[in-house]
Amino acid sequence: MAARILVIDDDEGVLHSCRTILEDQGHEVETASGGKDGLALLRQHSFDLALIDLKMPKMNGLEVLERAAALDPDLVSIIFTAFGTIDSAVDAVKKGAFNYVTKPFTAGQLAAVVAKGLEHSSLVRDNVRLQQELQQCCSVHHIVGRSPELELMLVTVAKVAPSHANVLVTGESGTGKELVARALHANSNRSQGPFIAVDCAALPSNLLESELFGHEKGAFTGADRVKRGLLELAHGGTLFLDEIGELNPELQAKLLRTLQERSFRRLGSERLQEVDLRIIASTNRDLNAEVQRGRFRQDLLYRLNVVVISLPPLRERQGDVALLVQYFLQEFSRAAGKPCMRITPDALRLLERYQWPGNVRELRNVIERAVVLCDGNTVRVRDLPDYIREQAQLGKQIRAAIGYKAAREQWTDSRGKQYLTNLLRRHRGNISAVAREAQISRKSVYELLHRFEIDPQQFHRKHQSDAAAIVTPA
Repeated sequence: MAARILVIDDDEGVLHSCRTILEDQGHEVETASGGKDGLALLRQHSFDLALIDLKMPKMNGLEVLERAAALDPDLVSIIFTAFGTIDSAVDAVKKGAFNYVTKPFTAGQLAAVVAKGLEHSSLVRDNVRLQQELQQCCSVHHIVGRSPELELMLVTVAKVAPSHANVLVTGESGTGKELVARALHANSNRSQGPFIAVDCAALPSNLLESELFGHEKGAFTGADRVKRGLLELAHGGTLFLDEIGELNPELQAKLLRTLQERSFRRLGSERLQEVDLRIIASTNRDLNAEVQRGRFRQDLLYRLNVVVISLPPLRERQGDVALLVQYFLQEFSRAAGKPCMRITPDALRLLERYQWPGNVRELRNVIERAVVLCDGNTVRVRDLPDYIREQAQLGKQIRAAIGYKAAREQWTDSRGKQYLTNLLRRHRGNISAVAREAQISRKSVYELLHRFEIDPQQFHRKHQSDAAAIVTPA
């Protein structure tokens, strides 16, 4: 494979020999009689490999090696060294040189070490290219779909990503709000910085404050060391605040102050720390309505929703269910070590008719379950969860009796009540455990309990009665 090679040596005889040998191999060769001239060529042109003499006047090979690496971190360098200075050549390899060749050398020796260097260079360049391609597709390779609603949202993501604007991502639970946040980060000028995600609904307020702002040693009972907060860890990158509507008023005020001043204090500290980050927040709530109810600060909302990106629910993404099914079938077939699995038309029709209250997250779980449980390489109707098969029949009966809007509401409520009941039964009425698995707040769980008229205590009582039955002698 022909390559562009730079040879840097103060010996004209070596330069002439290298040019002759390497050009006979079909390579394009540039030569420089010293480190300064060699670095000048590196600033002007791109090379696949550099041959650098270790001992040169004015600027030795190690210095040239370090400066060349700064100009082109992916450049593969090989050191020339005399037999008596092999230790120095080994030191050069430790500092980044790919290999070394001793003087005097034969044409075969030079050709062999250059061939190995170029093979490594090709791997390095390919890796860089693949990383760039991965970064370019990162915004969409997990956001699967071709519906007009989704494509419109992705156009907005592409426009907003390079800016410095804070973004508010809205949508129902399971629609992929964190994927959008990661896409915004990956396509921004902060992509080399950290992406820090925090679930505002997962932690009690006092722990969340410590997680966000960090604390000094002795700030409170149990604070036995200094802890860097997520704001500090996100410096130079992006902080993603998932379900920001769950923040209490005190934390809302502290976050607003941080956004306004671009600085914060750790708990127990008087020292302000400056921070440079972009905030992306998400919510499944109507924050404007929360402002009207006095539950969310209007001034914080203004800071967060410079740009709003709304994710459509899966039931409104015409045609995307089939694409997502195929995507997840491939993903889980590979994970299970199976050939790429198929799905029968009848099973796919059931999935397309289902309303998906849990959105893409629920669909993903259904396909994973089907791949694990099905016999053979084809997912059939019998491999789908009972509730999907049952509600397909229920949907037909309801639609025959009432209008579409009412049918959809009744269908969704029925599915939601069954899902919540199953979680309560599994976790024996433990609200915190239910909230964690459903990825919603405890407050939201209580609202659903009230809506569906479910008493969580019955699951406590059932567990206790079952346990009593087990230990009571016959």
